[in-house]
Amino acid sequence: MERTDLVRISPSGRIVFPGNPWPDGHAIEEFAWTGRIDPAGRLWFDLHLRSADYNTERMPEDDADEHEDKDDWSSPIVWHNYHCCTLSSTYWGEDDGTGLRAAEPGRAFLLTANQPQRLMADPLPLAQFDDVESLAFNIYLLGHDSVADQEVSFTRRADGTHDIDWQGRIALTYVSRYEFEYGFRARISGATLDFIRFPAHFSVEQARRRLAAVLDAPEEFELGLVDGQPAWVSKPTT
Repeated sequence: MERTDLVRISPSGRIVFPGNPWPDGHAIEEFAWTGRIDPAGRLWFDLHLRSADYNTERMPEDDADEHEDKDDWSSPIVWHNYHCCTLSSTYWGEDDGTGLRAAEPGRAFLLTANQPQRLMADPLPLAQFDDVESLAFNIYLLGHDSVADQEVSFTRRADGTHDIDWQGRIALTYVSRYEFEYGFRARISGATLDFIRFPAHFSVEQARRRLAAVLDAPEEFELGLVDGQPAWVSKPTT
């Protein structure tokens, strides 16, 4: 089975940046939740999110007159200059982030659990200043900025999909501000773990064992290809 349609799905969700000009946040236009098993057998989750253009939300009434008194974070004109937000561990190719370490053999991710499953990445303070160059996720917000101190909760719904609550801290490193002064929170409803890639040198049986070692519901996936690469693909819901 070849699958190439598993990214950039339009979900139900919004992302909020507290203190920016739009307290109700911005619609999410693209979202993908995918996974990969590395050669050591660990499971990693990748997330990709793109917001709607900032200017699709109603312009705050005091925008133009007070721009000179606002910092970049609270200025609608500055936000409009950068169009929209992309927050992702997969979007930038060779410069991708590491994603979320979700499970390892002996400590599986509980996809079918009723209670929320929480994952974290890049807690603050960062150990080294240069760590902003190797974070779990990259962000384009007001330029190419940095995101850390992330917490992602996955809560299973009755239909087998998940609600995702994703939050973290932002540094405006595009303008050389390296303190994580700002925050974000995204909520996505009805997300699906679309596929889990695995190394091409794994045999089918080896790949099956590795999947069962890190996920409590391997039966919800079937063998397939994604963009020509071997993967466990989420079975269609009936």
